[in-house]
Amino acid sequence: MTVSLVLLSWIANLYGWNTVQSLLSEEGIRWAMNHVISDYVNAPALAIVLIMFMGVGIGVRSGFYDVWKRMFRKGKYLSGKERRALMLSVISGLCYVLVVILSLPFMKSVTDSFYHSPFQKGFFYILSLGLGMMGIIYGYASNRFHRINQVVDGMSFLISRYAEYFVTLFFVVQFFSILNYTCFPEWLYVDATIVDVLFQVCCYFPVFMLFLKKKVIS
Repeated sequence: MTVSLVLLSWIANLYGWNTVQSLLSEEGIRWAMNHVISDYVNAPALAIVLIMFMGVGIGVRSGFYDVWKRMFRKGKYLSGKERRALMLSVISGLCYVLVVILSLPFMKSVTDSFYHSPFQKGFFYILSLGLGMMGIIYGYASNRFHRINQVVDGMSFLISRYAEYFVTLFFVVQFFSILNYTCFPEWLYVDATIVDVLFQVCCYFPVFMLFLKKKVIS
């Protein structure tokens, strides 16, 4: 799709389509070299998915999510150690939520709202940190974790298991960056908001597809 878009922009430019810019021009090549890396690194989905993979990955490797699944299945027995570890992790999670709630007044914006506030910008970090903390406490309390490198392994587990997502994201970002540069949406009278919504959907949709395709092993 990206290659077709590049070629189409070149053809459109040759035939003088209004507003359409060719990527196969001197200016287009310079633009690509200036944006191919920065657009990928600055894609919001990249940081959010990485941060969430770290926190959730700890819970997966510690067995924290697996014990919840077993608890709601008939005939699945939890040992005393698992129940104590689960209770400790839940209590720590509730304490963490309480601390976050008490800290909310300090995480508002200068206009005293949560819109564009430190809380909004750091929400996924706060969420990932809480999930990761609960996973760590469960892991050590249940003896699934014994060394710090096991925690680090948990943080990197989902990143390595779903590494193809980051490759897919690279091509999604490049496609939409080139789409906006060539001005095809403007030429087709497509609102920029619609393009942005499609971009966000295409950035996150592959994550859900990979989770459905692969079974996460704890």
